[in-house]
Amino acid sequence: MYIPKSMEVTSTSKLVQLIKEYPLGSLFNYNPPTSALLSYFSGGNPPSDDSIDNEMCCSHIPFFIEECDNGSYTLIAHMAKNNQHVEMLKKNPRCLIVFQGPDSYITPSWYPLKSKTHKFVPTWDYATVHVYGEATIISDKSWLVDMITKLTNQQEERRSEGETIAEKWKVSDAPTKYIDKRLDEVVGIKININHFQGKFKLQQDMSKENVKGVLEGYENEMNGEKYEQLAKLTKEQYPEQP
Repeated sequence: MYIPKSMEVTSTSKLVQLIKEYPLGSLFNYNPPTSALLSYFSGGNPPSDDSIDNEMCCSHIPFFIEECDNGSYTLIAHMAKNNQHVEMLKKNPRCLIVFQGPDSYITPSWYPLKSKTHKFVPTWDYATVHVYGEATIISDKSWLVDMITKLTNQQEERRSEGETIAEKWKVSDAPTKYIDKRLDEVVGIKININHFQGKFKLQQDMSKENVKGVLEGYENEMNGEKYEQLAKLTKEQYPEQP
């Protein structure tokens, strides 16, 4: 990933926090092209969709990140047993997982200095984490139960509470035989993380005056959790902003 120095985030704790807040990851994996693809690249007939998927594949799945005793991190998740990605990961366990944090279109109209020079163009701010590691496919039933319990609790704990809100769900709420049947349809994934990359593009190249304008734009035109996260991350880059 291209990362200008001013946008690079090396703090593991910050990257882990973003993953916890935005746990839906895009899991990428690559296998050498099939003969059908190689023939197509040389001018032959187009390959089937299956041939393309079996060369490069992406699965969108929620993850749970946990710290190991030695200070390293692992990601755990699950996917459908029939997903062709399972066999690809067995052949080549090296993979990339992309976690996309909050993002927003930035209009030049938010920049106070625009009215003076008009030398500004739109851009897009975002925070993203790339995780590189090696995957292991797991079928052990007790491991799968532990994994779905962690994933479930992670998300249920973020739900609101109140008299008008449905109670939080627990894995134990469902019949054991039903859970066992559903687990027969999936496999677990454990990814030992080798490397993190973090890029937070948040107006680092802008003046304090224009950054203040962006924060005001967020407040006036956006609302909810997305606004709060973007404003929080931007202020961390500019601690002098109120």
